[in-house]
Amino acid sequence: MTFLSRTYAGWLVLVAAAASAGLAGCSKGGATGPLPEDAPTDFISGNPSGSNDSAGEDGGSVGSAGSTGSGEGSGAPDEGADDDPERAITEADIIQVKDGTLYALSQYAGLSVIDISQRDRLSLIGRYRASGMPFEMYLRDDIVYAMFSSWTQYLYDADTGEYTYEESSRIEALDVSDPSNIRLIGSFDLPGTLSDSRIVGDVLYAVTFENNYCWGCGSSPNTTVTSLAVGDPAEISVVDKLSYKDDDPYGYGWRRSVTVTQDRMYVAGIEWNGGDDEGHSTIQVIDISDPGGDLVEGTSVEAVGQIQSRWQMDEHEGVLRVVSQPGTWWNNAALPGVQTFTVASSQELTPLGYTELTLPRPESLRSVRFDGDRAYAITAEQTDPLFTIDLSDPAHPAQLGELEMPGWVYHMEPRGNRLLALGFDNASAEGSLHVSLFDVSDLTTPTMLERIHFGGSWGNFAEDQDRIHKAFTLLDDLGTILVPYSGFEVNDDKGCGSYQSGIQLIDFTTNTLTKRGSAPARGQARRAFVHDERLFAVSDQEVGTFNIDDRSAPVEVTDLSLATIVSNAVTTGDLVVRMSADWWTSGPQLEVVSAADPARTEPLGKLDLEALTSASDVECYGSGIADARLFAHGQYAYLLWPSYADWTKTHLAVIDLRDPESPRIASQRELPFSSRALYWYWYGYYGTAIPTGDSVVQAGSTLVLRDADDEYYYDDDGAQVPAPAKARLEVLDLSDPSNPAHRSVALPSGAGHTGLQIDGTTVLTSHWVPLPEDPSRARFYLDRIDVSDPSSPVVRTPVNVPGSLLAFDRTSGRALTMDYQTVEFEAADFIACYATFGRAEFLPHNQETREGRGLCRGTSHTLKLVDVGAETARLRDESPLDDNRAISQVFVGDDRVFLYTYVIYTTGSDESPESPYGILVASGLEEGSIELARKPLADFSVGSPLLADGTRLLVSSSNPPSIAVLDASDLDELTFETKAELSSYVYRVTLDGDRALCSLGHHGLEVVDLGN
Repeated sequence: MTFLSRTYAGWLVLVAAAASAGLAGCSKGGATGPLPEDAPTDFISGNPSGSNDSAGEDGGSVGSAGSTGSGEGSGAPDEGADDDPERAITEADIIQVKDGTLYALSQYAGLSVIDISQRDRLSLIGRYRASGMPFEMYLRDDIVYAMFSSWTQYLYDADTGEYTYEESSRIEALDVSDPSNIRLIGSFDLPGTLSDSRIVGDVLYAVTFENNYCWGCGSSPNTTVTSLAVGDPAEISVVDKLSYKDDDPYGYGWRRSVTVTQDRMYVAGIEWNGGDDEGHSTIQVIDISDPGGDLVEGTSVEAVGQIQSRWQMDEHEGVLRVVSQPGTWWNNAALPGVQTFTVASSQELTPLGYTELTLPRPESLRSVRFDGDRAYAITAEQTDPLFTIDLSDPAHPAQLGELEMPGWVYHMEPRGNRLLALGFDNASAEGSLHVSLFDVSDLTTPTMLERIHFGGSWGNFAEDQDRIHKAFTLLDDLGTILVPYSGFEVNDDKGCGSYQSGIQLIDFTTNTLTKRGSAPARGQARRAFVHDERLFAVSDQEVGTFNIDDRSAPVEVTDLSLATIVSNAVTTGDLVVRMSADWWTSGPQLEVVSAADPARTEPLGKLDLEALTSASDVECYGSGIADARLFAHGQYAYLLWPSYADWTKTHLAVIDLRDPESPRIASQRELPFSSRALYWYWYGYYGTAIPTGDSVVQAGSTLVLRDADDEYYYDDDGAQVPAPAKARLEVLDLSDPSNPAHRSVALPSGAGHTGLQIDGTTVLTSHWVPLPEDPSRARFYLDRIDVSDPSSPVVRTPVNVPGSLLAFDRTSGRALTMDYQTVEFEAADFIACYATFGRAEFLPHNQETREGRGLCRGTSHTLKLVDVGAETARLRDESPLDDNRAISQVFVGDDRVFLYTYVIYTTGSDESPESPYGILVASGLEEGSIELARKPLADFSVGSPLLADGTRLLVSSSNPPSIAVLDASDLDELTFETKAELSSYVYRVTLDGDRALCSLGHHGLEVVDLGN
């Protein structure tokens, strides 16, 4: 097979799809000349809400714990007891520090290289982005070996001529000798998902696991160990691979845990055969004694129970010791067992000793740690016993002591006769996380000397048990523990509270723990270390430094963004305004950047928006402003966001951008209307009305929102139906930024109203009124509201039109509408019903089985073009649409209306059925007759339309993430072209000329050139 880059493959696939799909061609209506005098002016349509006449609205110590130095990697705890310096064991991490330089691997930003040589100054000097999800890295001889999971690419099969989408892991060797020009010098694909890795001597060993659920993975679970020679940067190469299947026919296993010595590797993970069989683990032994990296499969031994972390396996002085528990996580009736094996070689392990742990009650094994001739085990249900185990006679392991305590321990770090532990205790009012200090000088009577709680009501750590020791940092020279954490602090009995993230500082001595302050982090805190008398807090989003002269009150000195969260962006003049919100700390932020470089990580200026949220909002749902609607005009930005404390209110803020480096709040106001006015699509449309428009439109410094009282009631049959709705426009005059003005204007009453559109300073919408004599039919009306003077909006006379408004052209005075007619017929079954009508309701005669024949009630759609006058409209042209295609979205451009259509069922009569997904393009506002063209999209199910601009439609794809353009400038030749692949899925898109500013959430903002 041949590897193909994602960009080229994606382009080729889309071009091939476009060529094979072809064009459905254009169809034109017949009305092109003057209208006859008897053209219809009175229009009655099918009621899109059904026959009910009350329809509603539309809807320093980098590496292992205990280390205090920073260097090119860290030693592996409890590993490498042979002490051969040429065979030193090194573990990977997400950060490395060398010669005043910090290398940080972020999930969102890839590799960042930061100069930290000058105190209180952080400087980004290099960056490398990659496609996959960063895992960990090594740093050796100015080469970073960066490991990625979820690496996606297209593979070309020369025999079949087809491409397949594959997901794997990858190691990339990066030359960072010149951080400003990081060079890829080698890449190596690995099957499945990364479990763990080590460097032993000059060989990097990577362990991956395929569980048959990832794209292109093997059909049965298997583990692969790959060795790479890294001794000579100029000769990096794969030395050997060893794969073996796992005895797990149901595929329920997951990633492997790894323990390594200088001669061998132990690999194990949970296996479960289903049924009544107990969960268990097979420990595979692999001989890695060859300095060149050759792998030799050794023997395997059966653990009595599950291996869920690396700490359950340990080789010490020729003996493999294992602690595990039979059963599954939901069945902990079996007792944990301690096993020992004599290790003669990697091919020969002999059972030596065994004992079961005596538990006070049925509990689950939570954590294990070996320390020379000792072992410690933690089990938990609601309380958390610590068991001490004597392994001085490995043939006769002995349980000596037991200590019960609340909560449970996640990880343990031995310190001679003391044991430091990190854990959880959700029942504690002082904090759900804890650090504990135990006296284990007498194994028969372990005692807890101290426990410190922190982390809020619900706390968590970013790392799993195999990697938590890299985050739980003990600085022995300072007598301080650094714990990165995230959590949620509940502030009342309703569950309201706020998110938090940071580094908890705890001082320790032989017999005491003292809680100090917490250094806040933006983003989920993952690592902490001390360098040049400063505390460094590292998340996937940011590096921050703190003065900890007073460890009870860390003071932030400086910070550097690694990644920017961008949920939305707008342009105004030569500036781009970005909305940034952090899930972990609920810290919303507005950032201002130059339009010449809108994707830059460091903004020109930023404004913390936390002060805008009311206390009740912050305490209950974090910050509602995180998903605010964002607008801009001139030198001001406008924010609208919901009030979570009171849904009858909406918040407004005006931001002054006149000094881009110091944006400030010009004014803020609570508005007296419901937050639902911001997001009408939350509520959707009732019935079959086609969704168009938005709930908020902008005309310069005027914002207009559409609000409606959407209520439900139950009819006599108990069915939930919408009650009558009262709609109104909320007009916001922001021409005086310091004093926003609000006016509410009632819309004509009706059973429902469509979304808003804007044409200059005229707001357009439509509503429908059921006929009193026949509620299954309705009259639609076009509504036009002049907001040129926002202090006195003018509602013009509604004009009866044939159906709901799709688009309006002020120059020609024409409107394109969608008419509805309800059709009922006897259908053989529900498939026959939905194969006939894309929008339908099937009522089976057999209500018990709901199978067989029944009444199909479908909706036919017809596009209609009308000339609109001051009080009446005249039909100019019409074009019926295919009944079997449903319309889910509508986007309006310049004399182009794009309708996203799909087919639910086909009859199967077509031997070569067309793609069920497609775009129908309608034109005619300028020429005076309807013209249609349709573009089938074979792979459109993986994406969705974003917005219309002129005669083109922007489309996002999710597999892989990308932006494409449907060009409808020539309806006889529609073209579809992928413009760029993206780092992640698109949240929102803003256009700036021929540039698409794509907001990608935690992956920042990317700019796509839409030009030719």
